Amino acid sequence: MPRKPTETESGVPLWLIPPVILKWIQAVGEELDWIHVRRSKSHHYTIRIRTRPVRREFGSRGAAAGVTE
Repeated sequence: MPRKPTETESGVPLWLIPPVILKWIQAVGEELDWIHVRRSKSHHYTIRIRTRPVRREFGSRGAAAGVTE
């Protein structure tokens, strides 16, 4: 499976970095791989976010853990 491209938001002021990161965490949830924040101009930053596919097993959790009822 090909990797998803890195999402980028540029020109983000310093005080908006936490809301932007929170927005991405809520949007992609457990698919979040890494976040990279880099200063670009003055007090503006570029935020790069990489997501990854989540490995999920089919079936119930009990069957995957070997639990029988």
